[in-house]
Amino acid sequence: MKRQSTIFGYELFAIQMLYSGASAGFIYPSFIVRSTEGAYWIPITIWAACAIASSWIYSRLLTQLNGEKLFRRIHTSVGVIWTCIICLPVLLFLFTALVIMLRAYTEVITMTMLPTTPISFLNGMLLAPAALALAGMMPIVRAARVFFLLTLLLSLVLLIVGLSDVHWTLGSPWIRTNGDFFFDKRFYAGSFMWMGFVITSFIGPYTPRSARRAWGSYIAAIVCTLPLIAGYIYLPILTFGRDLSKRLTVPFISKMDTVSHYWILFENLTAFFVSVTMLYILVIMALKMHAIGEMFSTLWPRANRPVIYAGALLAVYAAATLVTSWREIESIVLITIGLRFYVMFVFPLLGILAVAYGRRVGKEEEI
Repeated sequence: MKRQSTIFGYELFAIQMLYSGASAGFIYPSFIVRSTEGAYWIPITIWAACAIASSWIYSRLLTQLNGEKLFRRIHTSVGVIWTCIICLPVLLFLFTALVIMLRAYTEVITMTMLPTTPISFLNGMLLAPAALALAGMMPIVRAARVFFLLTLLLSLVLLIVGLSDVHWTLGSPWIRTNGDFFFDKRFYAGSFMWMGFVITSFIGPYTPRSARRAWGSYIAAIVCTLPLIAGYIYLPILTFGRDLSKRLTVPFISKMDTVSHYWILFENLTAFFVSVTMLYILVIMALKMHAIGEMFSTLWPRANRPVIYAGALLAVYAAATLVTSWREIESIVLITIGLRFYVMFVFPLLGILAVAYGRRVGKEEEI
C-alpha cells in the first residue's frame, strides 16, 4: 500500500520560511548589492518569479508520484544506471549546498563571537543535523514547527529594530534599472536563495493532492519571505549607502553592529542574530542530509542507514574544513551556478520524462 504524505501545508510553509531565513542573511545580500546599480527589489522579484516557475515544474512531477518518493519513482521507471546519471548532479548540489551553508555559518561565528575557536571545532555542529536527519522525517518536521514560531518572531523584531537608524534617501534609485544584473554572475549565484521547494520535493512521498498543496504553501511562503529578504538587503543600504555596502563582506551583520539603544535588552544584536539563524540552519541542514540519505537508500536499498549518514557527515565535514576563507566560499557559490540551474529546471523535466517512460513501458508490458 502506498504511503500518503505525512507533511501538511502548514509544515511545508514553516520549512520554506526556515529555508529562506537560513539562506538570506549571509552571502545573498552581498551578491545582490554588488550585482546592480539599480533598484534591488527588481532582481529579487525576477528570481521569485523563476522560483515559482521551477516549483510549478516540480509540482507537475510530484503529482505523478501517486504516494511514492521522487527518487524511488525515478529508479523504478528508468533503472539504476539512468537514475545515477540523472541524480548525480543533484547529489553534488546537495553536497555543495551543505558545505556552503555550514562553512558560511561557522565563518560568521568566528567573525562575530568566537574569533579564536578553530573552524574544525565549529564545523562539528553538523553532528546535530546529521542526528536529526537519521532520526527521520517527522522529527525534522516537528523541530521545524517549533523553530519556525520562535525564529519568525525574533527575526521580525530584529528587522523592526534595524529600522530605527536608517536614512531612506540612501536607497535610491527605488524604481530605475537598466538590467545590468543580467550580465553579472553574482545575480545568478543568488539562485540558492530560491530553492526551498527543491529540497522539500526530495524528502517525502506525494500524492496529486499533497503536491498541489505543497506548491500552494511554497507560493505563500515566497510572498511572506519577500519582506524578510528585502530587509536583509535594504537595511544595510539604508544605513551605509550603496558604495560602502558593496565593500562589506556580510552587510546585514555589519548593520546589526550599528544598532545601539539603551532600551534594547540585548547588548550585542549581532550575536543575537547569529544565534537565531542557527535555528534556521540546523533544520535546513538536517533536511539536506535527509535528502542525501533518501537518494542513497533508493540506489542501494541494502545499505545501512547509519553508515550512509556517517559517510555523508564525514564528507561534508572534511570538505567544509578544507575551505579556508570567505573568498573560497563565494567562489564555490559562483562555480556551482550550473548545478543549481540543472536542479531547478532540468532535473524536474527529466524526472517527468522518466516517469512517463516508466508508465509507457509498464503499459506495453501489460499488453
